[in-house]
Amino acid sequence: MTARIIPAAQVRIVVEDASIDLLCYQHLMGTLRDRQTAGAVKGYAEATLEANPALSSAGMILPFGSIVTLPEFVIVSGQAQAERLWDE
Repeated sequence: MTARIIPAAQVRIVVEDASIDLLCYQHLMGTLRDRQTAGAVKGYAEATLEANPALSSAGMILPFGSIVTLPEFVIVSGQAQAERLWDE
């Protein structure tokens, strides 16, 4: 099995209407450089919420100017694979 490490980062919210999902996806895309793999990673948004407990009270849209810690995350090969109906 192969493991990939998503490095930790701190980011400041500088756009309107930013959400945890969008923030996590952008960080994953910047690291993985693959839209399909980044979209299929499971558990990263939850890990981000655990690393930033105050964000759960912020609602769906993150406050402008907030600093969010994106945790280090390990993806084991096969975890980020999307399953399709035609795959058997």
